[in-house]
Amino acid sequence: MEIRKKVLFRNLIILILLIALGGYGYFYYFLNSLSVAGGAEGYPVPGKRVNVLVLGVANGLADSIMLASFNPGEKDVQIYSIPRDTYYQRKGVSGTAQRKINASYGKGKADGVVKSVEGLTGVPVHYYVQIDYDAVESIVDAVGGIKVEVPQNMSYDDPADDLHIKFEKGQVISKGEDIVKILRWRKNNKGGGYKEGDLGRIKMQQEVVKLGIEKVIKGNLVLNFMKLQGPIQENVKTNMTPKQMMFYITKASSVKSENINLQTLHGGSKNINGLSFFVVNKEKMQDMLKDLLEDK
Repeated sequence: MEIRKKVLFRNLIILILLIALGGYGYFYYFLNSLSVAGGAEGYPVPGKRVNVLVLGVANGLADSIMLASFNPGEKDVQIYSIPRDTYYQRKGVSGTAQRKINASYGKGKADGVVKSVEGLTGVPVHYYVQIDYDAVESIVDAVGGIKVEVPQNMSYDDPADDLHIKFEKGQVISKGEDIVKILRWRKNNKGGGYKEGDLGRIKMQQEVVKLGIEKVIKGNLVLNFMKLQGPIQENVKTNMTPKQMMFYITKASSVKSENINLQTLHGGSKNINGLSFFVVNKEKMQDMLKDLLEDK
């Protein structure tokens, strides 16, 4: 009887291992099936800080720009939002409107924004991840939703864009479709938006990003990324290789929520040739990015 129990226990352990290996095998197969652009084929160095530019694209424009930095050794994630209207003069480019950093996406796409962010901050950008609102909606739904409390009354309709937003202050939303709406909202049809203007919208973007990261890394990583297979393949573009993604995903699983820090570059509004820009305070920016600049 004792021998039979030992055999059953051994077989159970083997079965569990096979299921686990099968799950990770499928996960790796999924990562290898991603369409990955060229330019970042080197295998990551364990313990070395990695900087990733996260771009939210809408209607052919860089609507959201975030510089994410992950230090595997310290197990922390720093995310710096760069206002899309940030002033940055690119060489060989004329026209006042082209001095907004999000205009870098025009001809250069993600690579163009990477170069501008490197030029603005002095921080090397190793990889980029580009998503659109379709990706946000499908990713949020794939992980079972993200609970967000609406900070103020929102009432906006744009029939031409088929966009209809109607939320009340204190309302809790979670579906991907509603998360996209709260990310897109800037002001109501009858006036009244975030008190801080676009910086208020950036804070909402940061909150959603942090909640999303926590939702993914707190659960079963393999299962969560299996759920994200379709949304990522269809709507996300990156120049990271499958091996690189596997490495950083594994490392990020040990990051605690209190070690995920989100900030916005310091600066202020300025009118230049009739257009409103966000002009960074270079001294404060360098102090904020000190760790990233020292870890080049």
